[in-house]
This record gives sequence, C-alpha cells and structure tokens, in this order.
Amino acid sequence: MKPLRMAVLGAGLIGRKHIQTILAMPQIAELAAVADPIADPGQFDLQEAKWFSDAQEMLDRIKPEAVVIATPNGLHAQHGTLCCDRGIHFLVEKPVTAGLAEAAALVQAVERSGVKTLVGHHRRYLSVVQEAREMIEAGKLGTLVTACVIWATRKPDDYFQALWRTQPGGGPLLINAIHEIDMLRHLCGEIRYVSGIRSNAVRGFEVEDTAAALFQFDNGCLGTLACTDAGFSPWTIEQGSHENPSFGYAGQSAYRLVGTKGSLELPVLRTWTARDPADIRWDRPILGEELATVFRDPYQAQLNHFHRMIRLDEAPMVPVLDGARTLAATLAVVQSGEDGRRCRPREF
Repeated sequence: MKPLRMAVLGAGLIGRKHIQTILAMPQIAELAAVADPIADPGQFDLQEAKWFSDAQEMLDRIKPEAVVIATPNGLHAQHGTLCCDRGIHFLVEKPVTAGLAEAAALVQAVERSGVKTLVGHHRRYLSVVQEAREMIEAGKLGTLVTACVIWATRKPDDYFQALWRTQPGGGPLLINAIHEIDMLRHLCGEIRYVSGIRSNAVRGFEVEDTAAALFQFDNGCLGTLACTDAGFSPWTIEQGSHENPSFGYAGQSAYRLVGTKGSLELPVLRTWTARDPADIRWDRPILGEELATVFRDPYQAQLNHFHRMIRLDEAPMVPVLDGARTLAATLAVVQSGEDGRRCRPREF
C-alpha cells in the first residue's frame, strides 16, 4: 500500500516521538513537513521534510494527506478544525481538546467533513493490553469487581520551563492520568460516576501535582486511581512495559484488576487464580502465573493502524468521539476535585 504523505504539528516531546516514528516507517508514511513556532529545526534530522513556523501556512502549502497534531492541549481544537476544513485526516494527541465544548464542536466538524480521525491513546496498542482485554471479554476473570491503578513518578524541574505545564490543563491529570482513565474505560467499560480530589502542595503551581479518583462503572465495577508527577516510584505503566525508553524499566505492575474468578496485573501480565477453579474462596491455595508476551512499539502499531484506517477503511480504535468520552471522564475528576461532589461525565 502507498505510504501516507504526512505532516506533524508541534515538535515538543511527543511531537518528536511522532517524527521519529514516521521517519522509521517509510513503507507506512512519508514525512512531508513539520510546523512549530518555537522549536529549532536544526535539532532535527528531517531528511526531505520542510519546516514551517505557522500551522495554517504549512497545511495550505504542503497539502498533506494526513497530520499528527502534537501541539499544546489548548490548540488541539483549532488545529483539528483546520484539518477538517481542508479534508485532511488527523491523529490528535490526547487530550482530544482542552475542554468539553471544544470537544463537542470538533466531533461535529469531523462528522461534517468525513475525515478519518484517531486520538493518541497509544497504550491500547500494547500487546499486553490487548491480551488483557481479550481475557476479560472471554470471562477468564469472571465478573469484574474492582480495578486499582497508580501512576507515580517525579518529573524533573526543567520539564516545567514550558509555562503551560504549570497552569490549568497542563498537570498530570490531563497529560498523564488521562491515559490511565482511557485504559480503565477500555478494560472495564463506561464510567458512570466519578469522585476526585487534587493537590498542589509539593510544587505550589496553579495546576495539581497529585490527584486521586474513584470510579463507578456501568457494569457495577468500582475503580481507584492515584496519580502524581511529584513522587518517585517504580509504579507507572511506562516503567513496567518498556513503552517509553526515557523511563527506567522497573518490571512492576501499576494496574490490578480483580474479578470473581481471578485477578490480573498489568503491564507485567500476571494472573492470579484458584488452584481448584471449582472451589474459589479465601482459605484455598492461590496460583500466580506470569504470561509470556511480545513487546511491540505502541507508536508504530498506532501508525500502522492509522495507515490501514485511511487505505483500507479499518475502523478507528479511538476516534475523536471516543477521545471526547475519555476527556469527559477526566474533567469530571477535575470538577469533583473543585466542588467536592460526585460527578457524572458528560455524555457524547
């Protein structure tokens, strides 16, 4: 199949990852251009790609077939709309937009334009996640009862030199925990109610550095999430999965899913079951088994999927509409943290 002629908007941390992924997969995509108003193009090996400081100028001059939107959160809606207006397919990094009104408007713009969209919840492409979902759907854990997630790491001080990361929308809830909330939706089902609490006690920025949340799912399962970018631990999905080489590998699981027949840890894919499946109770022997898995780069798997979406009309794993639902659940944590009330995520 013909490679996609692609451009990348935004050359920050995540934009660089997309640039590297595209350049590493010439059979899937060709990098035609990059647009960023601040970054130094001399830092990049762009090969034949052009560099622009203005996104709209790049879209109009280069006319790419598809775009990766990796700009700051507050620009996602604007850049997604520019793509819709020009009939350009796009993969937008999470969160899909900065707010719910913008998300609703972008969903409508996508529907009107007919462009194909994907939201960058790349962890859905991890082989361990796909195996876990298959196990859950096959009933191997029985009925899901609870899910517990922790994401805790310490970001370096120079990370916050980008001032937008110190302001509302730039904290670990919308940058990091949104991935975990998307994973909970993917594995446990739709979220009915959310309760949340936030703190900025460590850094004192306007945005949170720590948050915790409770979730009630439509199927009755209950979940918890603890998230901080101000504490040092081995418990992140990155440190247990090799997905991000910037994180030191710890080989620990950050997810625990508990069902009536057994339990599961992720991203170290470990199951816990009764020795005798016909006699499941607390005073009987329990067996743990770490399952062998094959790692694959989730960004490369995501780009392969995006290519098939456009060339073969494959159904998107995370369209803009699905990304908007994850955003709604995440912002419900923010809202609950502000007013102390249990929230129901906005429906899309």
